[in-house]
Amino acid sequence: MTPVGRPMRGIALIAAVAATTTPALASDYPERTVEIIHQYGPGGGTDRFIRAISEPMQEATGQSFVPISITGGGGVPAFVTFMQRPANGYTLVSLSPDDVINHALGRIDLSNVQPLVRIQYDQGLLLVSKDSDIRSLDDVLAAEAEEPGGLKVGVTGSAGFDDALIGLFNEEAGIELGTVPFGAAEMVSNTLGGHLDMMYEEYGPTRGLIESGDLIPIVLFSDERLEELPNVPTAAELGYDVTLGRWRGFGIRPSTDAAQIDTLVSLFKDAAADEGYKKVEADSALQYRSEFMGPGAFKTFLDKEVETYSTIMNQLGY
Repeated sequence: MTPVGRPMRGIALIAAVAATTTPALASDYPERTVEIIHQYGPGGGTDRFIRAISEPMQEATGQSFVPISITGGGGVPAFVTFMQRPANGYTLVSLSPDDVINHALGRIDLSNVQPLVRIQYDQGLLLVSKDSDIRSLDDVLAAEAEEPGGLKVGVTGSAGFDDALIGLFNEEAGIELGTVPFGAAEMVSNTLGGHLDMMYEEYGPTRGLIESGDLIPIVLFSDERLEELPNVPTAAELGYDVTLGRWRGFGIRPSTDAAQIDTLVSLFKDAAADEGYKKVEADSALQYRSEFMGPGAFKTFLDKEVETYSTIMNQLGY
C-alpha cells in the first residue's frame, strides 16, 4: 500500500463509521401536510402550542404542520381517530398528563403509541384571593385540622390532571381538600369573589393577577422556587413530595418508518431551540422546567408518569 493509500483508506473507514452512527433522515419527508391530533378546543393552550412549535418546522420544510382538534369524550375520540390513521408519518398525536390518566383508567392504551418528543413542562400553584384569611400552607393545614374537608379548591375539568394533583397532595399532607370543577375564567371569578377557598392553576395564566395582587400564591408544585416568586415555597421543601406539572409532547404510530421518526425528532429539536418559539415559551412562563426530550428519554419519563398516575387514580377511587 502506498503512503497515500493508507490515509485514504482511513478516511473511507471514518466515513463508513459515521454513516452507521448518524441517524438516517428522510430527505424527501415530509412531502405534504402533517396533521397533529389533540383533544382540546381550537384556540386553547395546546392548540396554540402546536401552532407555535410548528412555525419553525414549516419554515424548514415548506410543509404545514396543522393541529386537528377533536373534543369531547374525555379525549378518547381524539385518540381513537389517531389510531385509525395509517402509520405513514403524516399523523401525530399530542400527549399530556390527561392521556396518561385515560390510560390509567383503561380508556386508551398508550402502548400503541411511540413517544416522540416532549417539549413543555410547566408548574402550578395553590392561590387564594387577596381578601382571603388564608396566607400560607400552615393556614390550610390548620383549617383542615379544624374541619376536615371544609376547604374547596377550584380546578379546571373533572377527573383530570388538577384532580390528580390535589388528590396526591391530600395523600401526602393527610388532608381532605375538596375539588370543584370550573372553566378557567369561572374558577378565577369564583376565587376572587370568595365563593372558593382557593384555586389551582399554572403560573403562566395567573401571572398577571399575581402581579396585580388580586391572587396570592401560597405554595408551588415544582422542584425549585421560581425566581419571579422568591417568597413562595415549594410543596417539596415543606415536606410534601408533590412536583407534578402539566407537560406537552407528541407521539406517533410505532410502525412508522425510522427515518421519518428521526426527521421529526430533528425538526422538533431545532424548533424548540428557535428564538421565535423561545419567546412564545417565555411569554407563557414555560421556560422554567421545559426541557427537550427525544424518544428514549420521553419514554422513560412517560413510563414513570403512567406508574404515578395509576397509583393516584386508584387512591382517588376511579
